[in-house]
Amino acid sequence: MTDRDLQQRRYIAAGIDIAAFIVIGIVFMVVGGGLGVAFSSATSTSMVGVYLPRVISFLWSLVALAFVLGRDLLAGDRSIGKKVQNIRVVTVTGQPIGPVESAKRNGIFAIGAALGVLSSTLGLIPCLGAAVNCLLPPVWMLGMLVGLAA
Repeated sequence: MTDRDLQQRRYIAAGIDIAAFIVIGIVFMVVGGGLGVAFSSATSTSMVGVYLPRVISFLWSLVALAFVLGRDLLAGDRSIGKKVQNIRVVTVTGQPIGPVESAKRNGIFAIGAALGVLSSTLGLIPCLGAAVNCLLPPVWMLGMLVGLAA
């Protein structure tokens, strides 16, 4: 396999990984929104209806961070996209990478997800969370742009 072929396979694998990430995010968004509407419709003063979507958002942000940092381990010793494209990530010695190596490789891509965890964690704090979350989207978007640029 030439370097050009390998590079094309890597781009396709990254696209598959991004698609899997988006699908997981959509599932969390639909579940969180649906449960929030269901509980807020049941009683207009329900705190569960207010905080359940925030808790699900927090869980999603943790899953997103874990997915980004550990994506090279999801399908055995490689990401889902790499498995489909039949390519592997190995150490210098030729061994499969472990959790630490995967986190080091994908750390630059996790900046946006880490800021998402910060944002959703602050969103759990009554009053303060809503105020701070209004200020965090530009920082979160900047983190995503850094991850994409890397």
